[in-house]
Amino acid sequence: MRRAGVAGLVLVAGVVHAEPKLAVTAEGGAEADSNVQRSETGPGLTTERVAAPVARLGAKLTGTGRAVHGGYALAAGALSRTVLSGRDVLLPENVVLLSGDVRWMHPIGERAVSAGFGITGVDALPITDAVGSRTFRTLGAEAVIALRGGEDRALTVAFGGRDFVYKPEHSYDWRGPTASLRLDLTLWERDEGARSVELSALFGFEARAYDSFATASVCANDAPPKPECYAGTSLRRSDRFQRGGLELTWTGRFVAAAAYQLSVTDSNDYGQSIVRHRVTLSATRDLPWRLYGTALATLQLDRYPDGLPVERDLVTQTFTTLDDENRSSLQVRIARHVAKAWAIEGRGAIWRNLGGTLDTTFRRALLYVGAVYSR
Repeated sequence: MRRAGVAGLVLVAGVVHAEPKLAVTAEGGAEADSNVQRSETGPGLTTERVAAPVARLGAKLTGTGRAVHGGYALAAGALSRTVLSGRDVLLPENVVLLSGDVRWMHPIGERAVSAGFGITGVDALPITDAVGSRTFRTLGAEAVIALRGGEDRALTVAFGGRDFVYKPEHSYDWRGPTASLRLDLTLWERDEGARSVELSALFGFEARAYDSFATASVCANDAPPKPECYAGTSLRRSDRFQRGGLELTWTGRFVAAAAYQLSVTDSNDYGQSIVRHRVTLSATRDLPWRLYGTALATLQLDRYPDGLPVERDLVTQTFTTLDDENRSSLQVRIARHVAKAWAIEGRGAIWRNLGGTLDTTFRRALLYVGAVYSR
């Protein structure tokens, strides 16, 4: 159950010696969602929470191998989410997400150093509406250098760029250079990796240049933020996004992890700066009756230096999957194999916004039952 460098190295340093391998996973099921539109409610808002059944279908192809004197890893997937309701207001919630990732690494001589590149792309497409809620497209490419100190230490450095398009409102489109640094260490190990404690540290930076102009506040510094405070400028909006984090993982009879991440968005657009603290605790283990389960708890605290932000939901989303929800949450997944390639699973989750200074409330609960095919 060796896990060292899973997140940062399976598609990087480990690719160099990859043996040819291809895997296919497909899933399908139904869920009940208490807040399909992910709406906030509260004083002064006309929004309401709408509950509805939802159908999910998805498939993913992954592969590793060798090509052009190096090793590659690829992943391609599609996931659709369709609301089973006749209400026209819910049509924008029907979305299909297409994703792809290709990594290639080449060892440099006899040294424990590899170099290569990575290309990623994600496109959220509307199914029954012209635009679709939270539909977006993001493309990224980076040069990667991986340094290995045996099997217990690895450092991965990447430099590249990213282009992001938010389809419902193009003033949120941006592009710019990116950089990341990841360190993976095995702190303790017994029984040939059957038991271990591992540490991962990550730092990332993005310089985002937007296709829109920044706004400024024309109110006094101590005045409460309100729509009248926003005024346009001739400056293009630009953000500096920085994140750093630590994750500690225990592997034994079960796998448990604890992580902390600090992300800071420093924007010249009034109301768009944010400081986020995020703590996650997770555990995965075998359960009675041949079940296995995973529990994930997330505590998130957001602070807006300028006060009430403009389009808060757009600021807080990270836009990587259909299920992203940047709130505090508790999630549980239980699964059981019923055949060599088949499993049934159930998932439950609740989301809340905790620790905020706003009067608005976000509540969402989700229950899912489905089948998974893996080969």
